[in-house]
Amino acid sequence: MKNSYFVIAILLFALASCKKTETPSPGGNTPLPSHHDPVYNIGDYFSNDTLEGIVFLTYGAHNGLMVSLEETNLPWCEPNYINSLTGATNPYDGWRNTNILMSNYDLRHYPAIQWSHKRNTWHLVYYNYHHVSSNQWYVPSSSELSKLLQNQTLVNATLDSLGYPTLEDKTYWSSTETGTRCAATVRLQDGQIVITDSLKNREFFVRAIRAY
Repeated sequence: MKNSYFVIAILLFALASCKKTETPSPGGNTPLPSHHDPVYNIGDYFSNDTLEGIVFLTYGAHNGLMVSLEETNLPWCEPNYINSLTGATNPYDGWRNTNILMSNYDLRHYPAIQWSHKRNTWHLVYYNYHHVSSNQWYVPSSSELSKLLQNQTLVNATLDSLGYPTLEDKTYWSSTETGTRCAATVRLQDGQIVITDSLKNREFFVRAIRAY
């Protein structure tokens, strides 16, 4: 009888270990893989149970940034909000910009930011949980977006092989506000990164990024 209980306990443990979850961790982040993290290089396709993207920046062997497979074309904010100075001015850290906007404004009036925010699986369950970390999708800062476009050759090769839109010859919104009426857009032109102050109610392309 003791052996039977032991076998049942082992089976229950195995089932619990195999169960997948779409709910956030206590910190609100999209679940990360439970297996040993592989080594990724720039241009690699990242995929686990809940996430997929293309690696465009690496920090050591197991950490870095990846970009979304999909993109969209949206204004940074609605016309009635173009004169609002939000304080999302960080040129290096896009998730900080996103948190400032989420904490002080209704994202429905900031379409580019809202599109990226809605990519987080936990958002569908915890709509009122207003916090984004680097382990969730967000609109890149002007510096992060520049690094993405600098590595677009390798990223584009993988996007193209998977049948998704590539990055070339496009202007992208960053999350970095540069003035009352403007935010930074970034493009790669003749091999050089060009950062422009653009009116926030204009439509440009948007990609989401996140840490892995």
